[in-house]
Amino acid sequence: MTKATNNEEEPIEKEEGNENIKIEIPFDPNDININIIPRTIGQLVEMLDYNEILVPKFQRLPNLWDLKKKSRFIESLMLNLPIPLFYFDEGDDKKWRVIDGLQRISALEHFILGDKKKDKTVSGNKQSFKLQDLEFRNEYNGKSWNELPKDVQRRIQTNQVTINLIGKGTPEQVKYNIFSRINQGGIELKPQEIRTALFQGYPMDFIESLVSENTKEGQMFLKATDGSVPSKRQEDLDFATRFTTFYLLDYNMYEPDMDSFMTLGTKAIPNNKIEQNKIAKAFLDSMELAFTVFNKDAFRKRKALEDKRKPINKALFEIISVYFAKLSNDQKQKLIANKKKFIDDFTKLQNKEKFWGAITTGTAAKENVKSRHTEFDKLLNKFKQ
Repeated sequence: MTKATNNEEEPIEKEEGNENIKIEIPFDPNDININIIPRTIGQLVEMLDYNEILVPKFQRLPNLWDLKKKSRFIESLMLNLPIPLFYFDEGDDKKWRVIDGLQRISALEHFILGDKKKDKTVSGNKQSFKLQDLEFRNEYNGKSWNELPKDVQRRIQTNQVTINLIGKGTPEQVKYNIFSRINQGGIELKPQEIRTALFQGYPMDFIESLVSENTKEGQMFLKATDGSVPSKRQEDLDFATRFTTFYLLDYNMYEPDMDSFMTLGTKAIPNNKIEQNKIAKAFLDSMELAFTVFNKDAFRKRKALEDKRKPINKALFEIISVYFAKLSNDQKQKLIANKKKFIDDFTKLQNKEKFWGAITTGTAAKENVKSRHTEFDKLLNKFKQ
């Protein structure tokens, strides 16, 4: 994934007012399928050892906890203190994907299996860590798993945990709603992180390819955005998903909220390499055209040419990337030949109150989505002739 490289304090403009947008996409409560399953820590570790517990490929980083926090978690197990619920999603392959509890799972694997597991681990660690900064069982500071007494190991392994397993076959929209509702504490999942948990396999492989620094599409995305879109919390994937959604689904189909619509867009990604390559080519051409026309000012609001450069605006990225992607080669050349006039007219469009509001406040409102798409399409049509 790409990495932000410039020094702006806020490389992406915050979307305001979207938290009040009414969700209009319904789902049937009867589709909710969650099973409560008791397990022991030992059973979870065994599943980790046999790769029966997986982390979605692009979920947030598993090692956000430092060694002190990991050690304190292990100490809680020694003391038989209750720990929060785990949430897993059951895949068609019967394997469990971590939805909530990633830091705890990676701490267990890092501590107990770090020296044993030779293949790729959830935590990414190849060696067990040594406990540190314990509060109550400080006699075990400096000890690795293999150095703990057998009775302490047994106490940890027999600690009971409760798992909420979201059953296979549960519709993605239902899963998304469930994930959003349970995601209330700790390090809160971003909407894109939830989508990557839902759409493992070819959908997320495709989205990642659009922004990966190892692909020509990703390299052009990095250039067009001037390295302003960070990857740590999957912001770059969110941008790619937004493009893909509005490229595949007509904006007239849009129903609030934006995150639910982008979930539908992700689901619409074809499981066909030829079709995926067409979308990727359209995205690449769009990024190239955006850079050619705007240079380092692409996807940024501007009411006057002398204005200071602003952060990247997601709503502008949405319309510019999609409509540029749908231009023919001849239309692209005409736009490039008249880019100064286009930039001037686009600046004037941003001075119109309705369009400015559609890219600034409540951008997920249905009327604002329609407004910015229709107005930008109308502007672009003048340069297709």
